Amino acid sequence: MEIQSSRRRISDSRWVSITAIMTALALVGNYALVAIPNLELGSTVLFVTAYIFGAQMAVWSTLIMSLLFGLINPWGGFIPQIWASQVIGWFYIITIGTIMGKRGPDGKRLEPKKWELVITGAFVTFIFEQITNLGYAVTFGIPFLIAITAAIPFSIIHILSNAVIFSQVVPMLDIALKKQLKDLIWSSESKVKVEMLESV
Repeated sequence: MEIQSSRRRISDSRWVSITAIMTALALVGNYALVAIPNLELGSTVLFVTAYIFGAQMAVWSTLIMSLLFGLINPWGGFIPQIWASQVIGWFYIITIGTIMGKRGPDGKRLEPKKWELVITGAFVTFIFEQITNLGYAVTFGIPFLIAITAAIPFSIIHILSNAVIFSQVVPMLDIALKKQLKDLIWSSESKVKVEMLESV
């Protein structure tokens, strides 16, 4: 069965279910590697959410995940300015994921090659780092250039790790979601119509 990325082809209850699943995956992805500074899987999961299911679901997943992670963050307390900069950075990542997940006139989605995902992972993480560096600079009242310089070692780790993670995890998650969740989450157009009629 062809996977449908548009919410109008997914019943509301199932849309909520998959949003919860992707949010939980993103949150676990952030906590799983929290002991290693700037090594995380959450950004990749959010990218995949946007890539497969579109911007609306990815936005909700990002907001819920970021709020929970911000409130229960092993690296420190909740700082609104830094949290806001992270959300903006993640919004940028899901924007790129949404664009890359667009389907052509034939209904097919272009599948990026691994080297393209390497470049994508490195680039979106670089932008994310600059946005969060700006948030850090504003929060603590230091020059932006100093914030960037101080963050260079951590930024390098984040950019290089996400370049590798994107190239490996995005295809794996894409295949796994299509294979394991299609019967549970997605409905064919006819099934959705039946569910809508039954709810009337």
